[in-house]
Amino acid sequence: MPLSTLKGNHSLKEQLLPRLSGGVLGHALTLSGPAGSGKHTLAAILSRAMVCSGTGTKPCGDCPACRKALAGIHPDIITVAPLEEGKQITVDQVRQMRADAHIRPNEAPRKVYVIEQADQLRSEAQNAMLKLLEEGPAYAAFLLIAENPGGLLATVRSRCETLSLIAEDSDCAQEDQELIRLAHTVSECWLAGKERELMEHCARMEKWDRQQFVDLTRHMTTRLTAELATATDKRRILRGIQLLDRLRQAAALNVGSGPLAGRLCASAGE
Repeated sequence: MPLSTLKGNHSLKEQLLPRLSGGVLGHALTLSGPAGSGKHTLAAILSRAMVCSGTGTKPCGDCPACRKALAGIHPDIITVAPLEEGKQITVDQVRQMRADAHIRPNEAPRKVYVIEQADQLRSEAQNAMLKLLEEGPAYAAFLLIAENPGGLLATVRSRCETLSLIAEDSDCAQEDQELIRLAHTVSECWLAGKERELMEHCARMEKWDRQQFVDLTRHMTTRLTAELATATDKRRILRGIQLLDRLRQAAALNVGSGPLAGRLCASAGE
């Protein structure tokens, strides 16, 4: 199985397997997670799947496209990375990618751009990329690698599906899984306007440290972003994503978890 090369992340692999079998992958995906979680491994798997010409579960690993991709020489898999170590991808690089995306693939049905350190892009570069994510050609696909998805503009995140990875060999892996489950529960309470249930969850957050609360809001952002594709009330979800961004900004200014949780709770009825 192609996904076997990705360590751990069992729930994510279960989610992706039927999509690889059916060849159903979105045009814009954010691969987020800490160092060592497998972001680049997953990017390589998904890139190969998008150019694979074999049958059955993709990538097949045997077709000419897969062999070229494994060798790093497939012309329709393009990596966009900073030109110098310690630098960021420039606006000019994004504009060049945008122009290149409108040139049809050389061989494959899709043309895949792997964007390194996407969360470190300046606002100008992200805005230059936004129109491409919104109105790019149907064959173009974008894999945004981001250690911190909160570094992406809300408008960029809303155009992407976020795949969250965790470092399974970390001592904190189980705690992170529990936090993800809690984030999903809190997100559902918020979306449904269940103020009483949300209040109970938020009351338990008052004594959390700020980083734990920030991590929760990141997982909530991932959950809300995933809801955008099928939501009937997209404006409410976008307001939620913007609220979570503001809470993280407040946490960076040393606002405690108690007031942050209170603000989250109060927003349910807005």
